[in-house]
Amino acid sequence: MPMAKETEKKSIELKPVDEEAEKVSRFVRLHPDAVEEVVELPPVRVGAMDTPEARLMAATREELKTRSNEPHVGSLIEREEIREEDQWNAAPAARSRIPWGWVALLGCVFSGAILWSLMQVGGAKDKRVRIEGAAKHTLEKEMQEDMDAVLMVDAIETTVRAFFDSRTVEEMRRYVRQPDRVEPLMERHYLDSPPVPVRVERMAGLEPLTIENLATFWMVSCVFPGGGKSQVLVEVLSAGEAKVDWETFVCYQPMDWDEFAKGRPGGYTGDFRVYVEPDNYYSFEFADSATYASFRLTALGGEETLYGYVARGTELEARMNEAIGHNRGAATPMMLRLHLPGGVLSRRGVVVREMVAPRWIFLEDPEKDKP
Repeated sequence: MPMAKETEKKSIELKPVDEEAEKVSRFVRLHPDAVEEVVELPPVRVGAMDTPEARLMAATREELKTRSNEPHVGSLIEREEIREEDQWNAAPAARSRIPWGWVALLGCVFSGAILWSLMQVGGAKDKRVRIEGAAKHTLEKEMQEDMDAVLMVDAIETTVRAFFDSRTVEEMRRYVRQPDRVEPLMERHYLDSPPVPVRVERMAGLEPLTIENLATFWMVSCVFPGGGKSQVLVEVLSAGEAKVDWETFVCYQPMDWDEFAKGRPGGYTGDFRVYVEPDNYYSFEFADSATYASFRLTALGGEETLYGYVARGTELEARMNEAIGHNRGAATPMMLRLHLPGGVLSRRGVVVREMVAPRWIFLEDPEKDKP
């Protein structure tokens, strides 16, 4: 290959440039119609070097030609494109090793999430159905309670108006509690003055009362023509009927309280509705405070005061003190069986034989279980 050898000999060389010889460089501008003009350029110095400058000399195209058949530009581009395609095709092949265990795990997780979502949707639907059912039941219950309340108030108003409008004991009997036991008491009470009918103008108030966990009692305030007022205690029975407690309405006493306190009938025993308070009054037969406990007794509408004595350390004393304690030491309403011994010297002393009831009302008929 003589051409190859010749090319190898004509390699790139560095030739020294004589700075003095080429102080003026010439630049020739060519133009078809222009006259050749020489432009002189000042010499270029590269640093303050004493060594002569070296200029890079390249061989001509003919000198660099080393092969007889050069490749076409299109073939170079085509080869480059093929190499890029091979590179991109090789990459997926290298990444084609997929971890199928992780794929299966992710699939299970995804399926479980879908199943959980479906279960949540179903659970939410069931919960909504339950809530709607509970709301419907609550609404129906409230509507029923409202209806029952309306019927109850109507029954109370009807009974109270009829009670005050009664003209005889027989007529009044239909509207009172425990009529079989109370009717004889009513006849005795109205023996000298029969009941006088009065029209109720309006109901001024209706207050619920809870007595020994029983929420069936109501205190009704009534207003009469002319401005008169009165209160009655009413019990609503399970059948929806309302009954007036006549004994508390008139504060029934077996004998007038002042008459009993002043007359002091020897040997008399009666169940009186009184207010009870602890006291320290002792006299005559009841002067020994170590033997007796003293209680101050007063009555509604009465002017007289009596002192009831109870033997110390008995269950009766404990019950009376307990009832007073529940009322924070204030005067406490009780129904007591009082006995006045014959020939007693104490002018205000009586013996307390029994606590008939810790209030002025009988919740249950005391004669119901009697033979």
